[in-house]
Amino acid sequence: MAAEEKTKDNSKNKISEQQRFRYIGFEVFPGKPKDLFKSDAEKEKYVEVIKAKREEGEVIREQCTLLEDRVSFLDRLVMIIASLAIIISLFIPWFSAYNEIVEESKAPMQNSAVVSDSTKMSPESNMGTVADSNAITTTSPTASTTPTETAPTEPKPAVREGVTKTGASEEIIHGYVAKKKIHREYSRISAIGAILSLGSEGKYVFSSGFILVLTGIIFLLIFILCIVLPIYTLYGLFGIKGDADKKALKLKKMLRFNWIPLVLFILTMVLSFLGANYGFDAANLFGSLGESYGPGAFLNTISWGVFISLGAFIIIAVKGIEI
Repeated sequence: MAAEEKTKDNSKNKISEQQRFRYIGFEVFPGKPKDLFKSDAEKEKYVEVIKAKREEGEVIREQCTLLEDRVSFLDRLVMIIASLAIIISLFIPWFSAYNEIVEESKAPMQNSAVVSDSTKMSPESNMGTVADSNAITTTSPTASTTPTETAPTEPKPAVREGVTKTGASEEIIHGYVAKKKIHREYSRISAIGAILSLGSEGKYVFSSGFILVLTGIIFLLIFILCIVLPIYTLYGLFGIKGDADKKALKLKKMLRFNWIPLVLFILTMVLSFLGANYGFDAANLFGSLGESYGPGAFLNTISWGVFISLGAFIIIAVKGIEI
């Protein structure tokens, strides 16, 4: 009896065929869905095509993503270009420093004339000094007029004046403003140049504070990775043996190492905030280095080679995620 009651309960809870067809995907249809085929002839034609594929051994439907290459030709091309860009970046300036050179140029001022004899002063010459607010109006000792004073003005660049006598009762005040023109003289070095000059230029870094010494060691590791990782990536693209899936999984693991240079660069940036003292007179060598090592000196020293190599490393590492 208990078994019969149990079967009756199961039959009540069973979903009917009509109810089952209401739920297709994530949509709910109010009634019975329409037929997939417009006619029986179309249905028979489709069935014949499926039977022919099964007889040939094709069991996967057309346009299946499982049949696509896990590493496409475009992905390979992008990683090849990025690897070559990393190697080329070693010959592009990675570091730069500059000195500011100050040049003085003379800007002439407008001349102003003053007539000192009041008995012979014409109406035109009574206009006074007009040329510049910094020019001083002078009169001759024989003049009977009261000397005039100019109103105080804001300080301006240094003015050098001179007096030229043109007659018995006339003097011309003239001068020029000294203007400063500043330009920067840069000194740049590539990654290869930095490696080759370790014996001569490296003493400035490795004789300074611990933070700067550690930063120099980290950059040496980045230089080595810029040579090793592109070659390792190219080997993963063309040197791995096996079927497509195994090759793709191995390549995915290999491309993860391209995150290491980015992590090391971020570490050098963090270390720059701790700061360090120079073991040499940096101010006399390059003005951009400042009195001590810090984030400002770090950012002023970094050049295009660093950013090109890091950008290429990120592209390769991201491609590894997509596989």
